Amino acid sequence: MKLKTTSLLIAGTLFGAAMLPAQANNEAMADLLKVLRDKGTISAEDYNMLKNAAAADKEKTDAAQAEVKKQVAEATADMPKITTDGKIKIESRDGAWSFQPIGRVMWDAMSTDGDGGDEYHGSELRRARLGFEGSIYDWDYKFEGDFAEGDTSIKDAFVAYNTKLGGNKANLKMGQSQIAFGFNTAASSKYMTFIDRPFYADKITSPARQSGLVGKIDGGMWSLATSVTQGSIGGGEAEESANGTTVAVRGTVLPYMADSAHLVQLGAGYMTTSSNADKFDFNNHLTAHTDPQKIQARTLNASQFDGSDAYGVDAVGIFGSFHVLAEYNGFTADSNDALGDIDIDSYSVEAGYYLTGESMKMKHGLWDGVSPKNSYGAWQIATRFETTEIDDNADNQQADMWTVGLNYIPVKNIRLMLDYSTVTNFESDNAARDGVEPSAIKFRAQAKW
Repeated sequence: MKLKTTSLLIAGTLFGAAMLPAQANNEAMADLLKVLRDKGTISAEDYNMLKNAAAADKEKTDAAQAEVKKQVAEATADMPKITTDGKIKIESRDGAWSFQPIGRVMWDAMSTDGDGGDEYHGSELRRARLGFEGSIYDWDYKFEGDFAEGDTSIKDAFVAYNTKLGGNKANLKMGQSQIAFGFNTAASSKYMTFIDRPFYADKITSPARQSGLVGKIDGGMWSLATSVTQGSIGGGEAEESANGTTVAVRGTVLPYMADSAHLVQLGAGYMTTSSNADKFDFNNHLTAHTDPQKIQARTLNASQFDGSDAYGVDAVGIFGSFHVLAEYNGFTADSNDALGDIDIDSYSVEAGYYLTGESMKMKHGLWDGVSPKNSYGAWQIATRFETTEIDDNADNQQADMWTVGLNYIPVKNIRLMLDYSTVTNFESDNAARDGVEPSAIKFRAQAKW
């Protein structure tokens, strides 16, 4: 017996609906039934029957999908959340704890022109760091070591407690971390505008990480930090009798902030170190980290060094793609030898512009990472002037230097840098060095995570 045409159409329609994806078949089925009804191929009675069957099938499908989602949610409720946007971060669903591996690799190549003096042409692994950081409820932790020189140099190694004071965020770091002094020193090498810091930064005039206590309160538009430390950890310890005690304080304020890309920040700090330090030694390479030529003050041994004081002021302005940073550092090493105290005065001014529309970013009052807006990456041009003057009554020196740079960020975690630095004025009481004006061209390839 032959099947009726209508019966065949109904069967075919039901079979086709079953073969369609669950999310697509309801709309497709409704459209098909309307066409068949409007052409008179199926009756209104058949149309209503099929429409109701499709609706019932959708309800069953939705219920089944909801049940599957519920079962998956229950099964994964206790599983950690993993973030992979420029980093690998593992954290609990409720945010109670987190763990994140961190690190950076920076390879530098440079060529110096000694202007008649010693030169360097080569490359170095400037930084090779591995570590981890995370949180456990109200507590943070961080450890990072540097292996660039073949052995391990401890950088950050601390436990921190987070709380609120007067409604403002506050934390106390216990261990080794950045002391509460200076901008260029405290700014991470991952985000610096240039390959090298200014002469005074990350030296005894403005030291970086030390072991002790660092407390900070952040009021949003202002911050205040203080630290009590006893030198950097070496061999697992930092001894007061060898390093002295350093007390520092730093405050910042945002007198103007339209948004994160249009702001002005002002900062000021003071630092004092006790006379227990085993020596005073200030010297820095002139044009590059491996430049044999240096600017340096006379050295004081433990019996001659009677402590030191330093103060600094800095200002940051971000106006869209343009930024400017200026910092002054004044340092005095007290000496009880016949030549008297050593005074070191320094300042630097930098300006930069993103050709591709990005803006410098800030986090906790310091530079933060920049992500390209375009598939072809972010391009930045920058320049800096810096000067340091040493009055040590032995070989008074002054160095003025210009640096111009080009930075390229192809993707969020990669940066390529090209700098040219030239000393435009070098004065020294030593006639053999007076007037020497070395220069250097430097390149860096870096990755961070």
